[in-house]
Amino acid sequence: MSALAGRHIVAISDLSNGEIEGIFRLTDRFASALQEGPLSIVRRRRKRGGKTRPGLGTVGRLCANQVLATVFFEPSTRTRLSFESAMNRLGGRVISVADPRTSSAAKGERLADTVRVIASYADAIVLRHPNEGAALLAAESLDEPRLAELGRRVPIINGGDGAHEHPTQTLCDLYTIKKEQGKIDGLNVALCGDLLHARTVHSLAYGLARFGANLKCISPASLRLPEYVKRRLAAEYNCVPEEYESFGDLAAPDTGHVPAPRARGRRRAAKRLMDDEQFLEAVGRFLDALYVTRIQAERFRDPAEAEAARGSYVINLEVLRRIGKRTTILHPLPRVNEVDYSVDLDTRAAYFRQASYGVPIRMALLALLLGRKRIRTTKREAGPAPAAAGAEEWITSFECVNPTCITNNEPALRARMERIGDTGLLRCAYCDQEREAGGVSGGGV
Repeated sequence: MSALAGRHIVAISDLSNGEIEGIFRLTDRFASALQEGPLSIVRRRRKRGGKTRPGLGTVGRLCANQVLATVFFEPSTRTRLSFESAMNRLGGRVISVADPRTSSAAKGERLADTVRVIASYADAIVLRHPNEGAALLAAESLDEPRLAELGRRVPIINGGDGAHEHPTQTLCDLYTIKKEQGKIDGLNVALCGDLLHARTVHSLAYGLARFGANLKCISPASLRLPEYVKRRLAAEYNCVPEEYESFGDLAAPDTGHVPAPRARGRRRAAKRLMDDEQFLEAVGRFLDALYVTRIQAERFRDPAEAEAARGSYVINLEVLRRIGKRTTILHPLPRVNEVDYSVDLDTRAAYFRQASYGVPIRMALLALLLGRKRIRTTKREAGPAPAAAGAEEWITSFECVNPTCITNNEPALRARMERIGDTGLLRCAYCDQEREAGGVSGGGV
């Protein structure tokens, strides 16, 4: 059995593969209850013979008298509303900060102080913040000695911290891929668009690599996966993503990248496409899933650069004509112009199903974090997720080079760095950004 009660979920690495599989099984049960109608989650449903269907009869009361605080310092539709819907459907209640201008943050209050106060009002907190590392700071502010003062654990759930991570969206993404394709291991998944700033992509890349998928990254050279993400993928998951600047490059014979399809038929299909001159702007049929992201204009320092990158890649009917009949198209939403509206009617377009899974996924997560449910991990499932190597001694004599790191925006918060092996680099504990170590000898916290 695995107990998630009271745990903080700051990054997808806070969950083991087995725990993720367990969350998916509980999600299936909640999704089934929701499909039967609103009353199915509060009334007992009986099978033939008079036996009560396990679990469904009490779903609507699982989190009775529990309070969830949704604290969003950036705009949100799906994440905030799906969490609030999930808590309401579990019988709990919600308090919310949906606009930072209406909170004491507008008066200059520190994030750590805000979180400590809200923890006195709620049993769990979902936090979205524009600064990378904000979720980790929030989690630390509720650990010892604050934990003793509260007398209970109040989980922090990262609803997105800047361009860093978005672990609960990754749960939705992985769940959708598994529902659509039947598995994750061995799949060829392309990540397309703004891979530099998209936090959903960063978390998903880690999740896919852990479950054995093959990553193919399609983006302009200036918007590729951050180096720290690629370094971690290689070091922790033995995954080296293939990078391309266009759909055509993905299967063009002169790129040096040869697709590795799992079946002879796939190899023949890929070869035919590579020989097709009209394939210059198409997606290879050897892709099992295509994850598209918008240009994250709010993360660009220069609006002109964001505008120049907009429309770099568009999934339209012409692309649909050339991809596989079972290629799943995903998007974390909102979309701008990177997926044409004509694609919506195609059965391969899974992004609205993907969004709908947000409620049962987050129902499962809340029920587990609040101690209302436990999950059983099976022997076939992987053990704990690989944890980042702990630093022998934190180095605090350097500032983080990332201007949007929480350490550069929260008063009195010092950056903590750890050495990355023998690379001569230091990694920020809050935002994962790297910098040169220089000749520093280190300094304890």
